[in-house]
Amino acid sequence: MNSHTYPLHKEKNGVFRPKIPVRIVNFDTGKSIPILALIDTGADSCTFPSMVTLTLGYDLTEENKKIKGTRGVSGDELDTYVHPFKIELLDNSRKETLRTLEIVGHTIVSNSLPPILGTHLFLQKFKFIIDYLNNELTLEW
Repeated sequence: MNSHTYPLHKEKNGVFRPKIPVRIVNFDTGKSIPILALIDTGADSCTFPSMVTLTLGYDLTEENKKIKGTRGVSGDELDTYVHPFKIELLDNSRKETLRTLEIVGHTIVSNSLPPILGTHLFLQKFKFIIDYLNNELTLEW
């Protein structure tokens, strides 16, 4: 079994969050962006802000729009755009790729949310251990 331990990411307000370094890749072109993504056990799917999706070269068009495709913590349903992505799990130095997953991700037209790694096609592939006492998280696969 493989595993990797990450430090929890300390936000400006002092709160520690389960964010990990990943590279999000356009499935068709290979264009990529390294970024910190929030692991969210309450999220059904991986969701990205539009800035990430547009940077990777995807268009936000009616043909890939999913009406009322996702629901946030407020309960409001939001339209999303659906695209294939690869997620490369990076080590702490962000130089080595530990694992690559192929997913269908959702995009929200907002840049105020971090990239979110949800359960479907991502967390379901791991044993996820979060240790707030030691400010670290471990992914096993």
